[in-house]
Amino acid sequence: MASFGQPFTRAARLLTQYQFKQVFDRNQARASCRYALLLSLDSASNQSRLGLVVAKKHVRLAAQRNRIKRQVREYFRCHPLRDPRDLVFIARKGIADLSNEDIRTELDRLWVKLDKQLAQS
Repeated sequence: MASFGQPFTRAARLLTQYQFKQVFDRNQARASCRYALLLSLDSASNQSRLGLVVAKKHVRLAAQRNRIKRQVREYFRCHPLRDPRDLVFIARKGIADLSNEDIRTELDRLWVKLDKQLAQS
């Protein structure tokens, strides 16, 4: 079993309903693809934070939901943003059918789209 080098600390997570609501209501940039949506807002803290929404409605099996969340967390850790931002990753139907490599490819695309939007604003 692989061991990840960096922990996903509480400070790197969106934890409360209020924090998620802030990103949902006031997002400044968004990137989407067929399998996911990424919302972004300037962070109130001094580091980027990530919130994950992987609904049972779209990904039935708990093992698949956990696999997707692990992939997104690891990508978030390995690809830091230039400025501190609060991000919410929302999984869409069909993402469970992707391999881990395909999920990382989709995340690459989302990160590039998000960077372009942030550069324009």
